[in-house]
Amino acid sequence: MVIFMGIAVREKRKREEVLFRVREEKKKEKKAQYIDRSKLLGRALSLIKEGIVIMDPYGRIVFTNRFARELLGIDENDTGKFFYQVIKNFDVVSLINEAFNESYRVWNDKKINDRYVQVIFGSDLDEKVLLLIDQTPMRKYENLKKNFIANASHELKTPLAALKISLETLEDVCRRNERAIKYIKKAQERIEYMEQLIEDLITLSLLESTNLTLKPKKLKLLPIINSITSHLMEIAEKRGITFSVNVDENTEVCADRKLLHAALKNLIDNAVKYNRDGGRVEITYIKHQNEDEVRVCDTGVGIPKSHIPFIFERFYRVEKSRSRKMGGTGLGLSIVKLAVEKLGGKVRVESEEGKGSCFSIILPRRCGIISTDD
Repeated sequence: MVIFMGIAVREKRKREEVLFRVREEKKKEKKAQYIDRSKLLGRALSLIKEGIVIMDPYGRIVFTNRFARELLGIDENDTGKFFYQVIKNFDVVSLINEAFNESYRVWNDKKINDRYVQVIFGSDLDEKVLLLIDQTPMRKYENLKKNFIANASHELKTPLAALKISLETLEDVCRRNERAIKYIKKAQERIEYMEQLIEDLITLSLLESTNLTLKPKKLKLLPIINSITSHLMEIAEKRGITFSVNVDENTEVCADRKLLHAALKNLIDNAVKYNRDGGRVEITYIKHQNEDEVRVCDTGVGIPKSHIPFIFERFYRVEKSRSRKMGGTGLGLSIVKLAVEKLGGKVRVESEEGKGSCFSIILPRRCGIISTDD
């Protein structure tokens, strides 16, 4: 009996040893697979053009990919050190310190080593992640596009001016030929459209230019509105459209004069163009606690709800044939949105198809230098 018990114990021990070895082998295999996957993931992340820095909850470096190391001057062997010990760029260190206890923060257009970078910082209980997105190629493309538009627009001005003078001379010569005058008038309308398009392109190029510094100051609102409405009065009277201006003569807003004039001119011009004959354009000032609102409302055709999200895009037209007939370039609302955003404000729109539209420019009341350095 004792012999059988001894054999049973030995067999049990053998089975346990075999099971232990099998478990250990499986652990080693899993560890090897994990290491292989980690290496594979590391190699994959090193191929992308975004920088990734992963830190533990205390700010020690856990992982960096190649782009992040090149951009921030991190050595490959700096794993385990604190971020402020290894990141060579002081601005990035300051940004991480600033947002270290926040869950999410984004900084746009930070210049790091001659590159324009979007910096995103995310954090949870287990890790903190710094994502660096290189926007330099897109910036170069945008600058090329802006320069092309600006140069092309300026170059087109001279031949258009010559054509305009030639048509005016031809109009005098052909004064008695009604058919010729009809075609001359059409050509003059197209030249006026081209001139307006060029002016709008130049305005957009100016608004998008780098190192644009604005100096908002207190401006009397009523003289700016009166200047715009007087310029449009002849067109409005031909169609029986009236202006109702509900703005006190002492009302002041904080803005850059050129940008505010450009935004209001486009809104009031649209309110006349897309109004019904015998309609009304109402311009109202509303004072809020920390903001000033200027509303431009019309009694025109209105905008279908499905189109409202897209109306601020360049060259977008709700009704293309009507817009061209009225002389619209499709850039007016883009100029409005960009100009107001440069002033730190926002644009709001309310519209009902068949009844009219209301556009609101909402500006902060504070005045100061606004730098839009790209």
